[in-house]
Amino acid sequence: MDKHIRYALSTLLAAASLGTAGTAHAYVTIAGDVSPGNPSDPWDLGSGTLRVGGASNPWEPTFNSGEVIVASGGQLFSAGALLGNDRSGTVQVIGYGSKWTNSGPIQICVSGDDCQGLLLVQSGAEVLTEDLVVGDRSSQNHGVLRVEGYDATVTSLGDTYVGLRAQGSVELKQGASFFSNNVYIGGASGCSSCNGQVTAAGSGTKWVSTGEFVVGMYSLGTLDIDRAEVSTINARIGYRDALRRPAASVRGWGGTWTNQGLFRVGTVQGNGELTIGAYGTLVTEDTEIHSELGGAFIKVNDVYASWLNSGDVTVFASGNRSPSIVVGKDAFVSIDGLLRTAPRAVGLYPYLGPSVRLEDGDLVAGAMEVEEGDLDFAGGRLETGSFVGDLANTQSGELSVGEAHPATAIVGSYSQGPGATLRIVVGGASPSPLLDVDGDLLVDGALEVVPADGSVSLQVGDTIALLGWGGDLAGTFAAVNIAVPLAPGLAWDTSALYTTGEITVVPAT
Repeated sequence: MDKHIRYALSTLLAAASLGTAGTAHAYVTIAGDVSPGNPSDPWDLGSGTLRVGGASNPWEPTFNSGEVIVASGGQLFSAGALLGNDRSGTVQVIGYGSKWTNSGPIQICVSGDDCQGLLLVQSGAEVLTEDLVVGDRSSQNHGVLRVEGYDATVTSLGDTYVGLRAQGSVELKQGASFFSNNVYIGGASGCSSCNGQVTAAGSGTKWVSTGEFVVGMYSLGTLDIDRAEVSTINARIGYRDALRRPAASVRGWGGTWTNQGLFRVGTVQGNGELTIGAYGTLVTEDTEIHSELGGAFIKVNDVYASWLNSGDVTVFASGNRSPSIVVGKDAFVSIDGLLRTAPRAVGLYPYLGPSVRLEDGDLVAGAMEVEEGDLDFAGGRLETGSFVGDLANTQSGELSVGEAHPATAIVGSYSQGPGATLRIVVGGASPSPLLDVDGDLLVDGALEVVPADGSVSLQVGDTIALLGWGGDLAGTFAAVNIAVPLAPGLAWDTSALYTTGEITVVPAT
């Protein structure tokens, strides 16, 4: 094509594009069975209710579908809304400046027995409502809220129900925002096929909830956080007699769930699960896990998965078929307060296994109180300031002392197997034992002594009390590696290691 023709054509297309943009206008349109049927822009229904789909007589539906579109800066005002009534009803709010303000509840698919309802909010549009119900009345009904694109925003000031007595889905993605107060995902009792599903996905996607937050109120509820940010207060996974196990997951780079107050996993009957996957992060203050027969747990078991808990963690469990806390695959768990296991006194369920399993990765706790056999130290790295109970490091784990906490006190016994390691970080001379065991001390495997921050200044006569024990000492370490450097002409004397637990700097011979 001749370049002059190409230039003329491109000029013509550009002009046409400008002309189209110049004629764009705000609008609200309807199609199908919608009541009322006289849209305008802005469309203000006053105290009236918007009915979309099966709207001619909402309680005796006409089986006709309906659709409302608010786009290009259009404005819609209503005092309530029904989307879908034994048929399909859709409302789309699209583009920056487009907004739907609803002073009552928006109910998506809440009547009839075979309803499909959709509220779609896209690309900078906004929806503000008092309450929000996504799916109700019949297990055959399916309500969907989809919020997608940067600055697309939905705000629910009162209560939000997802899958109340039906199928309900909320999808937040591609930088969307959702602001809510009270949230109940999976809400009705006695409906085994009802469920509420929420997905928050994509960088920049966020959900901020300021009221009660429950995943799995009575029926099945699920929450999947993938690279998005979710913020809650006093959140619960599982509430009462959920028929199926409610579940949540956090994963992906930047995927974060932050909860203020008490975070609780497990129903009254001990069902509920949370999985922290690769690169996901859970941030909590205080946490409780209520489990029966292994039905409730938090798993942090993938690369760069992390759980940061600034307060205490308590596990109430009975008849464990599987642990209630699992740390594995290079994950990181930090509990600043007390990690405590408290087996529930339920006569029907005898003790079946540990509540906490450290398979790999790091578990760091300010203090631990663990019933006998309630910690499976299978591998990974454990560090704690104090441990109440008998600590058995008999598999392939590493007990780290002196890194996150100055020392470790064990109120009980400590036993170390041939495949395990005791790693002690020293910052200088120490008259008090860095690992102080109140009861018996049984050692094998490896002892590693390393300097803090890479350098320690020691002189002749300086002594480091590595070990202390109040009961009997049995065994010796199969390998002792003291990697704390000394000045030329100095050496370590380890002759008192198994009598007083000390090592001393002496002149080299």
